[in-house]
Amino acid sequence: MSSQSEIYTTTAKMFLDQYKDMVLGLLHQPSKDRGIPELLQSNAFAREIDHSHRRLCHAYENPEWQSTLMDTIDLDLIYKNVDAMPREEPDNDDEYTDNLVKELLRYFKQDFFKWCDKPECANCHTNEHQQFAGSQGPTPEEARYKCAGVEVYRCTQCGSTTRFPRYNDPVKLLETRQGRCGEWCNVFTLVLRSFGLDVRYVQNKEDHVWNEYYSRRLSRWVHVDSCEQSFDEPHIYAVNWNKKMSYCIAYGVDGVHDVSARYIVKNALPRTLIGEGELQRLCLFLTQRVRSTLPDDEQYRLFQMDECDRFASGAPTSTSTGAAGRQSGSAEWTAQRGEDGQ
Repeated sequence: MSSQSEIYTTTAKMFLDQYKDMVLGLLHQPSKDRGIPELLQSNAFAREIDHSHRRLCHAYENPEWQSTLMDTIDLDLIYKNVDAMPREEPDNDDEYTDNLVKELLRYFKQDFFKWCDKPECANCHTNEHQQFAGSQGPTPEEARYKCAGVEVYRCTQCGSTTRFPRYNDPVKLLETRQGRCGEWCNVFTLVLRSFGLDVRYVQNKEDHVWNEYYSRRLSRWVHVDSCEQSFDEPHIYAVNWNKKMSYCIAYGVDGVHDVSARYIVKNALPRTLIGEGELQRLCLFLTQRVRSTLPDDEQYRLFQMDECDRFASGAPTSTSTGAAGRQSGSAEWTAQRGEDGQ
């Protein structure tokens, strides 16, 4: 009986090795640009995607950033809370990892990062009387930390002004620990990547950003939003927020992907910025470019993840039926953005 089992095992391994060789042979074929240079020259949205791909796909692979992050957060508290969480399968490491991501969401929102509609007045220690007074360029010191611009606020109570630099350097944001969805997603991407997790940075054309994390337990990419402490609730924007959306593009070390169908289940805006076939070809080309320098085993692992995610794409999620509207940000701010559930 044991010899028969060994024959089955050996035969299965042989076929799997042959399948892997076939897949790698296809992946090693030179990518064809198929009009991509012309598309990038003629289409502004294609250039926007290409720019984001260059900026985001490998941005969080910095060992120094990851080391600084791990030295900054409270690892003892995080793992203590994960260990205390109930588990359906106590010996299942993949379930433990899902619980770790849930705890990282909780820790990040409740203990670590702070939402900032308006900065506090340094004199009055409140933002109640702060009014937006305009924008300024960054100082040379602020520019060192990838500051895109500075919002200026004036306190109607004491008359003083407060500068709110919008930093894009995640290590600097580990010091300031405040911001809006851009800052939150920026740092939380680094958090997930520092734990060695497969992560994507998702950009919505209508001005929101969030993450996806690949769950080995679920064999698919899972929506996570640090602003909302949301895990596997991809319909939260279209349903709970009643947000109107057109494109959702994901970036990561695994490439560039149009994940709009995962999120836009109602209130769909017209998709007229680029042809659907052109978008598909662009994402495929950029993904092949990102993966072409990876070792064979990593390329094959990502291919397997693609296939598992494709087969699990119709799996049910746990989108909340709780409070309508966005939970992060003031009521006035969310209403202005059309994210208040109305």
